[in-house]
Order: sequence, then C-alpha cells, then structure tokens
Amino acid sequence: MTEWLTWAVALQALIGAGLVVSLAFSLIGFASARQFFRGPRPAASPPVSHGVSVLKPLKGLEACLYENLATFCQQDYPTFQIVFGVADADDPAVAVVRRLQAAYPSVHIDLVVDARVYGTNYKVSNLHNMYRAAAHEIIVLADSDMRVPRDYLHRVTAALADPTVGIVTCLYRAIPTAGTANLTEALFINTTFAFLVMVARVVEKPTYAFGATMAMRRATLDEIGGFLPLVDYLADDYQLGNRIAARGYRLELADLVVETVVAMGGWRHLVEHQLRWARTNRVSRPGGYLGSVLTHGTLWATLNALYNAGNPVALLASAVVITARVLVAHRFATAFLGAALPWRHAVLVPLQDLFMSATWAQAFLGDTVHWSGRRFRVAKDGRMNQVSPEPTRPPAYAAPHLDTPFLGDPPSARR
Repeated sequence: MTEWLTWAVALQALIGAGLVVSLAFSLIGFASARQFFRGPRPAASPPVSHGVSVLKPLKGLEACLYENLATFCQQDYPTFQIVFGVADADDPAVAVVRRLQAAYPSVHIDLVVDARVYGTNYKVSNLHNMYRAAAHEIIVLADSDMRVPRDYLHRVTAALADPTVGIVTCLYRAIPTAGTANLTEALFINTTFAFLVMVARVVEKPTYAFGATMAMRRATLDEIGGFLPLVDYLADDYQLGNRIAARGYRLELADLVVETVVAMGGWRHLVEHQLRWARTNRVSRPGGYLGSVLTHGTLWATLNALYNAGNPVALLASAVVITARVLVAHRFATAFLGAALPWRHAVLVPLQDLFMSATWAQAFLGDTVHWSGRRFRVAKDGRMNQVSPEPTRPPAYAAPHLDTPFLGDPPSARR
C-alpha cells in the first residue's frame, strides 16, 4: 500500500511538473518571439559585398518545384549564382532546371550531374559534387521546397559582415498542400518547431542550424573540411552548425521567415518523416530531447484530466494549459510567422501535439529511420548505416558532368 501511494504521489508530481513547465514554455516562447519579431533590431550590418553561390540539391519532382526554384532566380542581389545538382541525368528535375535557364537567361545557373557518392547521406554527396562549381565567396544552402522573397539573399547574408558570425540560418513557415497529413506537418512546423527555436534562443547558446536554408563564408566551410566530414551523418545540418560553432564562431538567426511547401504524400510518409526528425534529435541532443517531454502541455493536460477524473480543479488546470497552447499557437503562427492558420485548424493543434508526443516516445523504441526510399540504422554518434537494399539509382562513381550553358555570357549577364 505504501509503495502504491509513493508511485501515485510521484506520478501526480510528474504530471504537475509537466503542467507548470509546459505553461512556462508557452509564455517564454511567446515572449521570445515578440522580442525577436517586434523588439528593437540591432544596428544594421554593412552590406556583404561578396558574390553568393546558392547550392540547391535536387531529386525528383516535388510539389511546386518550378515555382519554388524560380523565387531564387528573382533575387534583388548584385552578383549571385545558382548551382543545381542531381545524381542522374534522367532525373525529371533536370527539365525544371532547363525551364529556369530559358526563363532567366541573365541569371548564372549551373547544373551539376554527378552520381558519385562518398557516404550514406546522398544529399551531402550531392552537395560535395556541386561545391566545386561554386564561383563565389559566400555559400548559401537551400532545400528544394523553399520559397523565398526577393530580398532573401540580402537578408540571409547580412550578418556575415560580422567576422565573428560563422553561419546564418532562418525560420520558415509551412504552406500545406491538400490532405490531413500535410496539414498535420504544417501545424508542427508553424506551431511547434518554430516555437522551439524561439525558446532555444533564450535558454541556450545556438550550436546548430536548420537545413532549410543556411549561409556561410566559403573559408568557414573549408575550415571544417567542407562537406565530406558530414557524408555519413543523418543530421548533416546539425553537424554543420555544430562544427562551425566549435570553431568559436557565432550562429545567427536572420530576421527573415521563408516558406516551405508541404507535400508529404500520405500518413505513412508523415510518420516516417516525423520519426526520422525525432530520432535525429534524440541522437544529436539526447539530454535535451529526453527533457523536452516536459514541454508537451497537451500530453500532461490529458494525463491530468484522466488521472484526476471528477476533480474540477484538475480539469480546470488541464483546460487552462490546453487553451493557452491553442491561443499562443494561433497568435505565434499568424502574427509572427505570417502563416495562415484559421481557427478551424488551430483547434486541431492539441491533436497534433498528442501525435508528436507519441512520436517522441517511439523514438526510444528503435534506431532505424526511412529516408528517400532507404532504411538506415542510426548509431549513437549520429552516423547512419544502410540496412535496406539499394534503390534503383545511377551507378556510384559514374563520371561527373558539369553543365554550364551560360559560362560564355559576359560577366554583367552572369548575375
């Protein structure tokens, strides 16, 4: 009996701690976002005078691929180059690049076709192959599903005028395509992921970046060995930012929100993607990931309501936590991120939260992830080993090909 009471008291204390911490988490994140987006801005850095090379690895046709990539061709920046990279000359993304080259003849667009792989992370292998075509001193990495404003390059590179800044990254908001799986992913990005970033900037020194978009000097990238040291890691963006931070550089969050088009392709892909994200975080930051469960307000509010069923005070406490979560999520997404979040979707945030809590727990039940049609086992140091058969793809170490149709243009046209 005494042992049962001890466990009951411990469980109630854990639930209570979860309620308090998660509520504080909501308030801290909102205050941080308000300060970041609405507070006084630091003195503007002088403009970066160097040219920029944007590296964009591609694989297959994604939703709105042409429209997304076109926003990078429309940059109001004096000197920039876009390097697209694929592993297969028959990749359908090649035709999209051809369209861009025809539509934007004054933009310096290069296409690298190179099937060589150097490790289990094919994306990093692609980046390494593309890097040799980069012509400028500032390197920007951007995923293919990103959509950016015309001043993107100005704003994402501005902080690099400070020599103590090693890498710049930025937040992004999600634009869901049709389907509940895509809506769930968009809710996660707009109300959870970006919110975590706002809390992190208050409670810890940034030591990692977000792969959606990153900017750095070529010299800084070369200082950590370029892309090759990252070719076996699942969280290549985390490793990149962490290695630059370890060199003593600061990691800066740009005052810019870009967009990502969410097209998960169904619930199976959503579950695989979220589990990969969760296990990536678990191996990259094990202590922080374990403790993050205390910020899952909807989980603790639900457990509190079930454990103390019939207790009006407990039910009121749960209602306060869930209501605060919905109100803060809606305000954060709409007022700060600029995301479209109608109330009929905002009220679904608690359900999304419970799905993410289940994924958090599932991350401890294995060490495999699915990525781009392959299955990997992730080691404790973040390296991944392939455990599924190789999908159909170009032969490894095939001869590279660099397609630079505009290299003969005068310098004034290669912008």
